[in-house]
Amino acid sequence: MFEFKLRDSDENIRRQSDSIVQSRRFISLLEDIPNMIIIMNQYRQIIYMNRKFTETVSKRGGNGTIGKRPGECLLCIHATDTEFGCGSTDFCRVCGFANAIEKSSKGTKASGECNITLDHGETLTFSVHTRPFEHLGNRYIFAYMQDISDFKTRQMLENIFLHDINNSITALNGLNELIEEMPLKETKSIINDLSLRLTDEIHSYRLISEAENQSLSVIVSEVNVDGLIESVLKTLTNNRYMRDRKIQHKKSGLVIHTDETLLRRVLINTIKNALEVSSDDQEIGIFSEKFKKESFYSINVRSQPLIPRDVQLQLFQRSYSTKGPGRGWGTYSIRLLTEKYLGGKVDFVSNKEQRTIFTISIPDLEN
Repeated sequence: MFEFKLRDSDENIRRQSDSIVQSRRFISLLEDIPNMIIIMNQYRQIIYMNRKFTETVSKRGGNGTIGKRPGECLLCIHATDTEFGCGSTDFCRVCGFANAIEKSSKGTKASGECNITLDHGETLTFSVHTRPFEHLGNRYIFAYMQDISDFKTRQMLENIFLHDINNSITALNGLNELIEEMPLKETKSIINDLSLRLTDEIHSYRLISEAENQSLSVIVSEVNVDGLIESVLKTLTNNRYMRDRKIQHKKSGLVIHTDETLLRRVLINTIKNALEVSSDDQEIGIFSEKFKKESFYSINVRSQPLIPRDVQLQLFQRSYSTKGPGRGWGTYSIRLLTEKYLGGKVDFVSNKEQRTIFTISIPDLEN
């Protein structure tokens, strides 16, 4: 029974502490902690990983080998961008884990959030805590990681959905107060805009939620690419704030077998982004083509405004939006749906010569 009146001596406490930390039993306890723990040397190479880290890596198809760096084990798509690996790319400058490690390498504790972008459009989000220590004259960094992917997804979905629904309700309340003074034609236009917006928000919420929960089904049918683009443009330009945008759609005559609902959502988000960043005097171009040697099709959306470099580095991350924290589905949903469910690839360029072009490349799923 616990005797609360008694305490051990300071000498015994120090002896017990030294003994337990140096014992194999202590290491086995670290193995059973339900969150990820790694220890890195001064070159950011992992010299110790606990069971949870190994399991997380294996689950994603990675290889938890001693000597690798964190992003290399977790299969971050940017870890192979340069010959020097994890920690050496431009993308590492905006990585919360890399920044925490950098701070600890200079002798301080650090924490942050890290988005690891994987193949097929998926993202892992970690809460990370790091601290430096020395052992036998060598410097190391201890890192504690918690997978918060599910929490961040739920937070993103709830925040965005509730924010957008609240905006629509606010607009309806404002319309209700002014309806007697407004022309009937303008009233109908506003009601139509709000109805389309609400429908789109509910559909987006359901689709992204199912995609994140791995419960989304792909239904393949024959899709007329030109017809689908025209339908998307009609939906988007029904919004009175976007109906005066200059849009040039170069028709291709292409027909592809894919999931029309998912491709439509990808195009809505891609073209909508272009419309939102453009002004009425900046033309948006849309053109499609088929790769000659492959059964792949691409749909390209070109806009005039350039994307700042710091935004480019975070563009496809979950929870990132130029609208602010917790706002917008962003390009994350474009990549997730295209790469994980349509079997394709999303890419972009943004420079003075070409301006900004987003390219959605997808295969014909009947082949």
